[in-house]
Amino acid sequence: MRSTPEPQNPEERRRFERVDIAHQAQVLVLDAKDRKSGVLRQLARGGFMMEPERHYSEDSKIYTFTIHEPTEDIRVRVNARLRFSDQQYAGFEFMDLDPQSAVSIGLIIGKYYEHTKV
Repeated sequence: MRSTPEPQNPEERRRFERVDIAHQAQVLVLDAKDRKSGVLRQLARGGFMMEPERHYSEDSKIYTFTIHEPTEDIRVRVNARLRFSDQQYAGFEFMDLDPQSAVSIGLIIGKYYEHTKV
């Protein structure tokens, strides 16, 4: 008799591996006017999560942000849609990431990837 695998919880499936970024790294998320929107806490090829400066209501609005990694002075302009928001975090999905922005996101992921491995 073969056992059937347990269905995987959709919350546990991830399309893209996420890289945790320590708060003390101070990778900032800036709004379209270059004001601080939050501190980046997770980054993936498909989006990011930050500790926001303000509450984001769940709607279908597309936001323009700049992710700024200060030690390498990488600035990536992205368009993103809110996918999750609570009292502590806001998660966004990238919309129409152009090739240069994707490369820059990859550089930031690479920089912090090793820091997440024990």
